[in-house]
Amino acid sequence: MSQRHTLVHQLADWAHRTPDTPAIHGKRDGEWHHRTWAQWWRDVRATAKGLIACGHAPGDCVALVGDNRMEWVTCEMAIMAVGGVPAPIYTTNTVEQTAYIVAHSRAEIAIADGSTQLEKYRAGEAAGHFQVRHFITMDDDAATGERAQSLRALQAAGEAVDDATLDARIAALGDRDVAMLIYTSGTTGVPKAVMLDHGGLVSVQGALMERLAMFREHPYRMVSYLPLCHGAEQLLTTVGTLATGGKVYFCDDLTQIRDYLVEVRPTVFLGVPRVWEKFEAALSARMAEATGWRGRLAAWARRVEQDAFDEQVRTGTPQQGVQRRLANRLVHDKIKRALGLDALLIAITGSAPISPSTLGFFSSIGIGILEAYGLSETHGVCTITLPERPRLGTVGPALPGCEIRIAPDGEVQLRGRIMTQGYLHMPEETAALYTDDGWLCTGDLGALDADGHLRITGRKKDLLITAGGKNVAPVELEALLQQIVGVGIPVVVGDRKPYLSALLTLDVEAIPELQRRLAMPDADLATLASSDALRTYLEGEIERVCNQNVARYQTIKRFRVLPHTFSNDTGELTPTMKLKRNVITERYADEIEAIYAAGALV
Repeated sequence: MSQRHTLVHQLADWAHRTPDTPAIHGKRDGEWHHRTWAQWWRDVRATAKGLIACGHAPGDCVALVGDNRMEWVTCEMAIMAVGGVPAPIYTTNTVEQTAYIVAHSRAEIAIADGSTQLEKYRAGEAAGHFQVRHFITMDDDAATGERAQSLRALQAAGEAVDDATLDARIAALGDRDVAMLIYTSGTTGVPKAVMLDHGGLVSVQGALMERLAMFREHPYRMVSYLPLCHGAEQLLTTVGTLATGGKVYFCDDLTQIRDYLVEVRPTVFLGVPRVWEKFEAALSARMAEATGWRGRLAAWARRVEQDAFDEQVRTGTPQQGVQRRLANRLVHDKIKRALGLDALLIAITGSAPISPSTLGFFSSIGIGILEAYGLSETHGVCTITLPERPRLGTVGPALPGCEIRIAPDGEVQLRGRIMTQGYLHMPEETAALYTDDGWLCTGDLGALDADGHLRITGRKKDLLITAGGKNVAPVELEALLQQIVGVGIPVVVGDRKPYLSALLTLDVEAIPELQRRLAMPDADLATLASSDALRTYLEGEIERVCNQNVARYQTIKRFRVLPHTFSNDTGELTPTMKLKRNVITERYADEIEAIYAAGALV
């Protein structure tokens, strides 16, 4: 068995090969602090021995909740090192949601970053949902109350455990052993705990490094800011860093991501579509302010860059003409430096559909975004567009070692080593995940082109069936609607209705541009949402951008603009910005019914 056959062994290997190289970085009191590979490994070993001292047994789950920080991944790797299974929890989860994961995973040790999350644990336990033996806090001053101790105290207690005991646990780790859980975000039904095993994580790691081969020669440097309990962030923060010996910088406050990017200047950046859309809206507003020769220069530079990008996509050969170099030097390099993306080698999006117009906007300023597709059930990813020749509108071909087929009903089905063993403590759901001949059912609808590039067209469960019996995938229409300047998150509705309609939210970042277009300089979001000028504007844009490009039964006949946005805090979005479609249709049932109760169509 390879000495690097688990992430734990890879960490030990980097600590041996590059002991003094900084690996993980976090901010404290406004200053960056780091741990070298050797220091990180020592921290992991000390924490792991502390877990053993607390009575942890191989195979036991450990609950883990906290913002993105060095201690989070130290605890994660320590749990793996003792043969345990991290059961990560979103910091935004309610007491009940937190309690569900602790109880379902049967964790007897629960780790939190600070007092707020510790109190959630205590509230869940007090309500009788579970009982644990130990609470561990990453912050020293948060370890208050019965059975609570700090991470530092845990490590001190571990000094009584000899190295041989820990080494035996590490040596016993096998490819099929569960390495961690990813709890589905619960857009429908009860969250399921997807089991990711050591061999699957290393397999997806190898496949990614084969597809993204530039990191064999160039530095891997990233900002970790999306929730670490999500598979996509785990791929970049943990899997990618351990594959390359790279550097990860933790951002514990999502609202500060732009500042962190400027400081870190990452070489790889993953943004869910909403992140890229916010960047686009802010940049578009600034570009709209450029007039005269500056405006003409920016427009020329974008045309040049887009033409060069399109030619590269067509031929597979990078274009380095004089005009492109001049456009970059005069315009695009400055934009990318201002964003902190001037060192970027790979830009990635995933987790939800992204608008083609957003991809086009960034390719026109020299940032080609690769689309990735995957599920927690595929250890996070199974396709990604080719860096040298992305095919827009697709999520690329399968990663090495993964196969794709399209079932007769249009469902995307997958096979390969990176598929999960199933769901923890849920044998019936695990059985339903696979076909009789061993293919994983994704629940997504899609198509393969002649070269094996996958296009996702919707979700089976999201299909709307109109009163006329037409099946409609709302995702396709929502992607078109999102191209309209000013539209934030659209939700297409119309199941069992005579025609399709949409709930629309406005993009807060795009309000300045919307005010300019509507000649309403002093309007706030609520005023804009209710204005006749906005309705007239949207009627025209929906017709131009959406209805003229789809079949008649797919056209949006009516819409309602909501005077607020959707968010994770208010429950309409998951922590990774996916729509909770069932929540939205239930919460806004009155608004939807009002649309269909109204008179004439748009």
